Amino acid sequence: MDITFMQCMLGLLLLLVPCYVFYVFNIPLLTKTLRSFLKMAGSLLVLGVLLYEVVTLDNPFFTLLFSLLIVVWGATLSIVRAKLPLRQLFLPVLAGTFAGILVVGLYVLLLVMGGTNVFEPRYVIPVVAMLTGHLIHANSKALYVYYMGLRHHGQLYHYLLANGATHSHALGYLLRRAIQQSALPSLSGMGWVVMGVSPLVMWGMLLGGASVLTAVACQVALLVAMFTAAVLSIIVTVAVSRRYLLDDYAQLKGTERQDTN
Repeated sequence: MDITFMQCMLGLLLLLVPCYVFYVFNIPLLTKTLRSFLKMAGSLLVLGVLLYEVVTLDNPFFTLLFSLLIVVWGATLSIVRAKLPLRQLFLPVLAGTFAGILVVGLYVLLLVMGGTNVFEPRYVIPVVAMLTGHLIHANSKALYVYYMGLRHHGQLYHYLLANGATHSHALGYLLRRAIQQSALPSLSGMGWVVMGVSPLVMWGMLLGGASVLTAVACQVALLVAMFTAAVLSIIVTVAVSRRYLLDDYAQLKGTERQDTN
């Protein structure tokens, strides 16, 4: 199914309805709505051009490069949404995001979607994009809980070490909380995903010629994959970040300064 330019314009006319309502009831959202729409349209235009070029070229190098850009963008946005220092945590979060997407993504592409052309852009990029989008939401909450816990409960860490606990055990409580926060959005959001996102994904698959059974099975596999990638990602992130959190004397960096304020 192809949509003409005129049909696209007719679809955009729907935006006049909420704008008119905001104007009539004097709701100060008209400017924000137009600004948000223009920002969204510009982002989609740039993404569409890039995606068109990648799919047209159908080159493994450009497919990999575009996928890496998505992963880097996802890791950066996870840190920004968690309101944490980007420079200090970029590499650990990037490692965790990359690990979750690489392991789970390859599993889905090779074993679940199995076939001879699974590394084509039309397969690789949607899987990477869906996993990355979910990790942004899940990891931002998990990262906030973990690193705020380190900042405000540094004394607990030192107390456990003084009583013979290992570094892993001392940080285990906060790690468990981070894993829980990483898993909860996936669990609580599954019902919303099925009703809010899945119809769009399955609609796209049906328009692409897939059967209903294939569309449903693929969506179930992707939901499980997103849940698994979130848990795996936060574990790798925390493991890698320890070298950035502990100094040469196994002390939490910045703890003394924060405790004295």
